[in-house]
Amino acid sequence: MVRTTQLANTEVVAIKDRLKILVYSIRASKLLQATSAIPRAALWGGSGLSGAVFGLLAISYTLANVVAHQGYDYVAFATPAAEARILHQTEAAQFGYRVSEAFGVRNDVALEFADWILEAAERQRLAPELLASLVVTESSFRKSVRSHVGAIGPTQIRPDYWGEFCGRAEDLHDPEQNVYCGAQVLSYLLERCSGDTSCALSAYNVGPYARRAAAADRYLKKIDGYLSSFEERTL
Repeated sequence: MVRTTQLANTEVVAIKDRLKILVYSIRASKLLQATSAIPRAALWGGSGLSGAVFGLLAISYTLANVVAHQGYDYVAFATPAAEARILHQTEAAQFGYRVSEAFGVRNDVALEFADWILEAAERQRLAPELLASLVVTESSFRKSVRSHVGAIGPTQIRPDYWGEFCGRAEDLHDPEQNVYCGAQVLSYLLERCSGDTSCALSAYNVGPYARRAAAADRYLKKIDGYLSSFEERTL
């Protein structure tokens, strides 16, 4: 019994010493380096009680610093911020290439819109190719176009209907905010239509209460055509 207690006390001291090393590692390297040390921490203690306990304590300590956010730069465990930006830029470049090829849009314009469309689609949980097809149908990717009924921008939003719904009506003249608003409106209509894409797109084009079936059908055929063209452009 005495020998077991002495052994436990020795292991506790060893654990404390290793925790001190981890603390110094966190202070010196901040969160990114500390989290990369987690797999190694479980190995420092070797086998037995001290190894298992120390591995758990080391992981718990590092996770606690993430949750508390005690002065460290915030980064996601799975995808650090810098890596996430690179991945997003790569995705935008690929998507922009497909937009350019499918819709005959200039490369620089397609790339600029690709960034906005991917962001808006992610926010509203839409398929980005659907939103891109809506933009080309509504405006052919023109930033400042205005219709005879007062609809403006790439997604042809009418400020008198949707201006306040998206925040501020004056923001609709900004093409980026216009794309975000168009995605928000389409998402709202999809919800009203219980997820029926044809219903939502028809309402987007002619209004939720309009009885203009022929115009809505023409609009849906355009969207479908652009979607098919986009899907044929695979990298």
